[in-house]
Amino acid sequence: MAVKLKARLILGGGSAYGLAHIGVIKAILEHYEISGIVGTSMGAIVGACAASSNTPEQMLAYAEDISTMELFNPLDLDLSHSGIFDGNIIHKRYKKWTVSRRIEDGDIPFVAVAFDLNSQRSVLLDKGLFADAMRASSSLPYIFAPFALGKYLFVDGGVAHPLPLAFKDAVPGNITIAVNVLPKVSMEAERLDLGGKKERPKLLSHQVFMQSVMLNQGFIALQSMLQYQPDIYIDAHQPELKFTDLGKAREFYEYGYEQAQSSIESHKEPGFKEYLREKYRVLLEKIDILDVLK
Repeated sequence: MAVKLKARLILGGGSAYGLAHIGVIKAILEHYEISGIVGTSMGAIVGACAASSNTPEQMLAYAEDISTMELFNPLDLDLSHSGIFDGNIIHKRYKKWTVSRRIEDGDIPFVAVAFDLNSQRSVLLDKGLFADAMRASSSLPYIFAPFALGKYLFVDGGVAHPLPLAFKDAVPGNITIAVNVLPKVSMEAERLDLGGKKERPKLLSHQVFMQSVMLNQGFIALQSMLQYQPDIYIDAHQPELKFTDLGKAREFYEYGYEQAQSSIESHKEPGFKEYLREKYRVLLEKIDILDVLK
C-alpha cells in the first residue's frame, strides 16, 4: 500500500456553509493523511471534532441531530446584553462531542483561531479544552456573547482570519489544503439605476449583519489564499443554500465531498497552477498582488 502524503488542513468560517467541511474531510482522508488542522469559526468546530477522534460520519450525525431552535433558544438569551445568546447550550454540546478532551491529548495537532477584544489581536488556541477553543473561535459578534477565558475575551476568529492560512505552519504537514466556504466576492460595481421598481427582500437585522459580514470575510479569505498560496484550494461554498440552513447538513456534506474530490483531481493535472493564476488574474491585478503567484 502506497504511503499517503501528510496534509495540513486550513478550514475557514462560514456559519452553516461550514458544514461542507465534514464532506471535505471525508474526501481528503481517501487521498491523504491529515497531519494537522487550523480552523476558524465553523472550521474550528469541525476541525476540533476531527482532531478528537470523530469520523466524518459521526460529525454528520452530530450536525443532523442539532436544531436551529436548540442553538438559538430563547432560554439561552445573554443577560449581559453583549450578545443575543450566551452560547452556554452549544458549549455543552461541544464538550459532549469532544468528550471534554484537551487539545494536547488530541489525535491530530489542532489550532483554533479566535480574536481577543482585550488585546485587539488574534490568538491561537493550541491547548486547553477542545470545547473552549470551539466556543471561542465561533463566538460571532452580535449573535453570541464574547467568550471569557483567562485574561481573554474572545469573539469569532473570522474577524481577522476567516481563512487562517497565515497560521498554516502552526501544524505539521507535507502539503497545505485550504478550504473556503464563504460566498464569492466581486470587485465590480454597477451604476445607479433609478428606473423601474423591484421587489426588495425583507431582511431581519441579523440577516443584514450576517450577509454583510460574510461578504467582507469572503474578500479577506481570497486575499489570504492568494498571499499564502496553499498547495490545494477547495472552494466548498454551496450557493444554492443559505448560511442559516443548519437543518440541511447532509446537502452541505455531499457538496463538500464532491468539491473536494474535484479539486484534488484537478491538482493532479498538469498546468493546474497556471489555470488558477488565470482564473484570478483580473482580481489580482485590481488588488495589486499578482506577483505572489509568480
